[in-house]
Amino acid sequence: MTAEIQMPQQHIAIISHSGLHEPWREIVHMGTHLVFPRSHYNHQATTDCFYFIDKGRVRLTYTNAAGEDHVAMFFGKGCIFNETSVITGDEATMACFRVLERTEAYRFPSSLIHDAEFARQYPHLILNMLRGTATKFSNLFSVSFLIKHGTLARVCRFLRQLSRSHNNAKAFPLDMTQLELASVLDIHRVSLFRCLQQLRELGILVRFSRHEIELSELDQLEKLLEEQEEAEWG
Repeated sequence: MTAEIQMPQQHIAIISHSGLHEPWREIVHMGTHLVFPRSHYNHQATTDCFYFIDKGRVRLTYTNAAGEDHVAMFFGKGCIFNETSVITGDEATMACFRVLERTEAYRFPSSLIHDAEFARQYPHLILNMLRGTATKFSNLFSVSFLIKHGTLARVCRFLRQLSRSHNNAKAFPLDMTQLELASVLDIHRVSLFRCLQQLRELGILVRFSRHEIELSELDQLEKLLEEQEEAEWG
């Protein structure tokens, strides 16, 4: 009888992840310990290695055809990053990583993922990587759906999804700046500021900081979103 492999406790707020690949801590002795200082430039994705974050925070961005960087998601403690390029063997993904704060990580060679003996010895880690990567892409799809709407509707949908990802809580963590959120939603920072101000005036938004969001009544948010979607779609 095969034992069920449990997924670790994790914090997933659409685009902000931590603890997603915590089981990989079991083999950090196989990796190379590195310390990355906070960086103001992007590191291009590569196919020769991937990383497990022990402490710190890293941001994933994608560059579009116009050369503009758009924030995709954030990885914190207990997350693996750059595994997609390693799995596919494709460096031409236009994906980049930026270290947002002092980060300690373990670097693993790409050969580890493709090693059949490693897979036989640590099947639970391979499964965890697959599930974690699928979760990232699922959440990335959710964000891409958000930007199909008008500015206010994007913000409302984002807040609703954040609330739902925290069991319909009225207060939940954010862990990103307004500039980063504007990039995620593909809107101008001034437009985001105006939307947030409108939500405050309507009594929907109580507090918005880079660390936490607090809403008053979720029903009011839902009603406003319905009005926005009706106005857009008719």
